[in-house]
Amino acid sequence: MTETDRLYQLLPSIYRIRDAEQGEQLRGLLGIISDELAEVEADISGLYKNWFIETCDEWVVPYIGDLLGVRGLNTLQNTSFSQRAYVANTLFYRRRKGTASVLEILARDVTGWPAQAVEFFELLQTTQYLNHLRLFNTRPDLRETNRLNLLDTPFDSLPHTADVRHIYNQRGKHNIPNVGIFLWRLQNYPLMDIEARQAAAPNAHGYHFSSLGNPAPLFNAPAMVPLSSSHSWSQNKGYEEGTDEQLVPTSIRPLDFRLDLKTFQEKYASSTPPENSRYYGPKRSLQLIKDGTPVPPQDILCKNLSAWARPPAGTVALDAVRGRITFPAGEEPSESLTVSYNYGFSADIGGGPYDRRERISEVNLPVEAFDVGTGKTYADLAAALSDWNVSKPPAVIRIYDSGTYNANLTINLPINGSLVIDCENEERPTLINASPLTVTCAATTPEEAAAFTLNGLVIEGALDVSGKLDLTITDCTLVPGISLDEDGYPKQPGAASLVVSGTDVVDTAIHVSRSILGPLELPEECRELVIRDSIVCAPQGAGASEPARAAIAANATGSDPGPVLTVERTTIFGQVHVKQLELGSESIFVHPLTVDRRQEGCLRFSYIPEGSQTPRRYRCQPDLAIATREDELDPASLSSAERDKIIMRLRPQFTALRYGQPAYAQLSTSCACEIKTGAEKGAEIGAFCMLQQPQRMENLRIALDEYLRFGLEAGIFFVT
Repeated sequence: MTETDRLYQLLPSIYRIRDAEQGEQLRGLLGIISDELAEVEADISGLYKNWFIETCDEWVVPYIGDLLGVRGLNTLQNTSFSQRAYVANTLFYRRRKGTASVLEILARDVTGWPAQAVEFFELLQTTQYLNHLRLFNTRPDLRETNRLNLLDTPFDSLPHTADVRHIYNQRGKHNIPNVGIFLWRLQNYPLMDIEARQAAAPNAHGYHFSSLGNPAPLFNAPAMVPLSSSHSWSQNKGYEEGTDEQLVPTSIRPLDFRLDLKTFQEKYASSTPPENSRYYGPKRSLQLIKDGTPVPPQDILCKNLSAWARPPAGTVALDAVRGRITFPAGEEPSESLTVSYNYGFSADIGGGPYDRRERISEVNLPVEAFDVGTGKTYADLAAALSDWNVSKPPAVIRIYDSGTYNANLTINLPINGSLVIDCENEERPTLINASPLTVTCAATTPEEAAAFTLNGLVIEGALDVSGKLDLTITDCTLVPGISLDEDGYPKQPGAASLVVSGTDVVDTAIHVSRSILGPLELPEECRELVIRDSIVCAPQGAGASEPARAAIAANATGSDPGPVLTVERTTIFGQVHVKQLELGSESIFVHPLTVDRRQEGCLRFSYIPEGSQTPRRYRCQPDLAIATREDELDPASLSSAERDKIIMRLRPQFTALRYGQPAYAQLSTSCACEIKTGAEKGAEIGAFCMLQQPQRMENLRIALDEYLRFGLEAGIFFVT
């Protein structure tokens, strides 16, 4: 019985028989009524779910919050943020209103970032009364190096003299009414059981955690650390529980890592040790597996490996700052070295082990699947492409692990062909030796153009495209500078990551989203170039102060224009020269932008440096700031000195400029407010517009007004 026959089956059999004899018109009518009945039942069921904050629809959350008198927050769009937790925990907040623990939980629920609340009056140096001793607040012992190493961090436990400056503007900290809210904006991204990269000669006894062979600071994975009900620094000095540092996604401090290993090794010197220390082990932030056998914590030595020094026999040296590993002479891996670790970055941009289910390609007939990876049909990418080449059907070649694969390949797409190379959700494979990865198409008319897609990959090398095709790059990284040396600098800063070659490129289109790319060398004859939510970087070589080439143009010098460009929510390092700018929105052009055809297209809510030639602009910086100041001075004129000062102040400032660093392309806290809030809806301009950080900060300030105890003053500090 189908759902539409529910009412029909309730009729007496005689009526159903007669209805069948007359063409089942009654059955059709009752089927329509049954559909409406199902809609009413679903609505009633939904009304029941909407009674509860845990199961209600998102649009109901503000209404439930209104019943509790919850003050409205800024709604964040296109993010995983929801007011649900803030509303659900309102009674919990109010029962404990004014306590540091509530402020900490509140900050985490409202912003979505890990948070730590610090009551600075606890750290003030005082003359102590014998009936109220504060033993943790005493003069520091200069031999407590770990405690001294945490000075002026959220985990600082040393006594300080009073600072009478206000904390809300981040000028002062240590005073009786001051509370600090510390936030970690960088996320940790886990990579499990990947092949470590061997260092270049003469340091072949060493390995890199990073599959690209660059320095990669190791990050803590907070979810892997057992939490305790009380986690203040002074109470959790024990090895088993860990300190607050294990509760946040931050880079692993070498001194804390060394003390962790030392404590572990001393505690279990004469007994059977467990698998995990606080940082190291199969259920912790990092682990090594040498020749198929896990290296236990008692064999790990924390060491500075800037010079690739070898450790003593029977140990393995590990540098948490640089992400390096070395072995004693004669004890190097004979077969393999696999590692599990966490790296840090600001957002889900570029190749990474994050959730891509909304953007991953579906495999439905007639599309064929070619599975690559350990235990799959094909052990490497070349074997899968070889089988695909037999008949070249519409296909998805999917990599099911985060391994390293050779990409020195040539792909010849058939007429009207379709090929996707991607990876399983939450994996991050690395394609190396792409010198270059060549993609061609034999089509001769626009109707015969093929489609080629890359999704979720990190590519060390270049991509060379020719022929009539639509190229889509999503959630990928094409390493700026082709590859990185062991100091993290690009090996070929003057080389392009993506080149469109050949003479027949009129119907070639490039679409890039949520990716990190090096320079793009595209002739102006290409149909279009569309870039969204991405970073395009013409890198600087070691010791250089300017990019070695143009970021987007038809040649390295930027003298010849590239194709028609559409760019949204993107950060571009390097000169851009294009034939036409269809749309530029909420983007940062760090270096000059030159558009030949200026009577078409527009720029909006973007940063455009001096010396640029563009079509009409709307609310772009520094134009907007200069115009605002001129209006304030009217009828007086703006002096050239003040104009230059405005231009200098509004120049974007970044935390890190080199790809491979955790805070790469992140706007600095010292960056001008007009840049940090200059997007259309008040978010920051550039690639991380999607994070909507200003809205998160404003939400936190609104919430603190209600839950901060009377007389106290709160300051918000970014740790990362």
